[in-house]
Amino acid sequence: MKNTTLHVESILGGVNAVETEHGQQIYDLILKAFFQSKKVILSFDNMEILSDEFLESAVGQLYKNFSHEEIKNNMSIENISFSGKIALKRIVDKAKDIY
Repeated sequence: MKNTTLHVESILGGVNAVETEHGQQIYDLILKAFFQSKKVILSFDNMEILSDEFLESAVGQLYKNFSHEEIKNNMSIENISFSGKIALKRIVDKAKDIY
């Protein structure tokens, strides 16, 4: 299985990820890679702000269609800030409960 790296800063054109629409853009790229049987490396290099809305839209909604194991086996997160890790864990825990 091939890897594809999604550089959030390059995709969004900036260091702030706050809009739900930006999260949807990342989600769509992750979904496309999954359907092409590619493993995703989601890189947060240089990102300064990651809102809950962005993370829910980008990663949380993956749990609608995929199990935690499938996501864990097919996607990894790189270079996310400490506060981003905490927010992402909160979003993932909530998504696992909802979906």
